[in-house]
Amino acid sequence: MSAKRKAATKPAYTLHLVSDATGTLASHMINAVLTQFPDLRVKQVYHVFQNRPDEIEHTIDSFKHRNHLVFFALLDPEAKRRIHEACVESHIPHYDLTGSLVQFICDHTRTKPVNELSRLHQTDAGYFQRIAAMEFTAQHDDSRGLQTIGNADVVIVGLSRVSKSPSSIYLGALGFRVANVSITRETGFPPELDQVRRKTIAFTVQPRLLHQIRHKRLSGYRKKDAQQRLEGLPYFNLRSVIREVMYAEAEYRMRGYPILDITNLTVEEIAANVLRLLGTNRKDLSYR
Repeated sequence: MSAKRKAATKPAYTLHLVSDATGTLASHMINAVLTQFPDLRVKQVYHVFQNRPDEIEHTIDSFKHRNHLVFFALLDPEAKRRIHEACVESHIPHYDLTGSLVQFICDHTRTKPVNELSRLHQTDAGYFQRIAAMEFTAQHDDSRGLQTIGNADVVIVGLSRVSKSPSSIYLGALGFRVANVSITRETGFPPELDQVRRKTIAFTVQPRLLHQIRHKRLSGYRKKDAQQRLEGLPYFNLRSVIREVMYAEAEYRMRGYPILDITNLTVEEIAANVLRLLGTNRKDLSYR
């Protein structure tokens, strides 16, 4: 029997995620673990902002079928108890994503949690820091705002279509003021980059992948004659792209920039590597 047929014969599970907030962090946790079970067939169902008893009861009613797994991230002890009792009664496997962590902190700090849901959504200093960082990042996208680039926490340089903007936006959401600067063989490097050398990281990518990414842009042009004209430009030519990447990497090394090859990396992986290579602390983990 083939591997695909074997996987298809395995039972499918409905994975319920119950959260009293957005469920984003809990979702990241579960999906990270699920990557290690490629043959597991699961359907994920999200029950978010479960803040009232009637919402909890309605959610519990959906746990009445076979092959369900329930994960919950709830602060209210009563809500935790109701979910737990309902799952036990229906013989449904369940796991408290926050319970062991809360208990660990209680045990080792001798401090009791307040269990106040409103504290999850405080507009504290960190919140306003993230908003300001995202505004700065938007204003310094694609070589804009060079006159204030010195105020950036991180500066990303790279050729066109090497994930500078998505990575900048992600880092901005973590609270970093990011500027990204596009460079070409024709225009070179803006002189403003000289003042932010220690904050600068350079992105590179395998030329063939960059060539493929750029060619995908052509599919957005409906008229064939427009596509044909664009295909003749060096921007879309593989040999020209190879020369571009070689030029950029030589310049990066001469300027002493840390170089990050973003080939096959996710935005999250790119951001983590940017902070690691620049020796920058994670702001989203340091403030309260």
